[in-house]
Amino acid sequence: MEGSHMLYIILFLISIAGGYVAFRYISLLRALKQIQKELDVIQQDLSKNQMIHLPVPNNRLKELLITINSFLDELHHERARYTKQEKEFQKQIENISHDLRTPLTSLLGYVRLYKKSQSSYISQNAELSDTLDVIERKSESLKNLITQFYDFSRLTAHDYTVNLIKIDTVKLLRESFADNCHILEETHLNVSLDLPDRPIYVLADKTALERIFFNLFQNAGRYAHTFFHITIKNEQNSIKILFANDTCSLSSEDISHLFDRFYIQESARSQGGTGLGLTIARSLAEEIGGELSVSSKKSNGNNSLLISFTLALPSC
Repeated sequence: MEGSHMLYIILFLISIAGGYVAFRYISLLRALKQIQKELDVIQQDLSKNQMIHLPVPNNRLKELLITINSFLDELHHERARYTKQEKEFQKQIENISHDLRTPLTSLLGYVRLYKKSQSSYISQNAELSDTLDVIERKSESLKNLITQFYDFSRLTAHDYTVNLIKIDTVKLLRESFADNCHILEETHLNVSLDLPDRPIYVLADKTALERIFFNLFQNAGRYAHTFFHITIKNEQNSIKILFANDTCSLSSEDISHLFDRFYIQESARSQGGTGLGLTIARSLAEEIGGELSVSSKKSNGNNSLLISFTLALPSC
């Protein structure tokens, strides 16, 4: 009998120990799941200074969470420092761009005024005429570069205000092309516009749309090889403007980087530029509720690449 009682006691103690171990195991699993959920929440927004809480009393788990929370706190402070430095850098770019644009605008104004007022004298002096043309062209190019930096700083700082109005894209595209056709004339491209005779309206910001068009014209002038084609598609609830060209300067690997800021293909570095044109164009498209994307495919019969930028805008 005593042996049986002893056996029951041992079994009872083993049951209690097993139940305790099972309870601790289940508690630990639940704690780990809770920690995983909190980590997922923190990962979605690292800008907030969030910490992981200890779901159940456990010294080893407590030590682990102290280490993780210490890392998260350091990460939060590092992110805050980076954000502050980025904002200061963007503000410096904005201030420098503004300070440079003012005298440059005055310089361009004086050059154009002189050319207009002294047109008879200039027309008789070929060297002076060429010099003034170079000054005007280079000054205009520098002004565009500064404007790119200025727009980029405002966009990244979320300081770019848009005024959405009803715009005839066909009319604005024709006007923008006429104003900037000199960018493409020097490249001797076969340029074609397949635009309807009737208006096609979108809801957009006029200044932003003009900047997008200009940057895409500039990109074609820099990379297009033999042709540049523009067309508009009126689809359900959206208007799509396609800018297509062939190129021998870009590879398939370059396409995925075209919207990266400061990205310039090696062969185009000698032409100047900031590497921000397409970055700004896509950001502006998003600001006005649209989307700018790019696709490419190999050309048949030669080594060129066919590239197509698609600007999708909400119709109205």
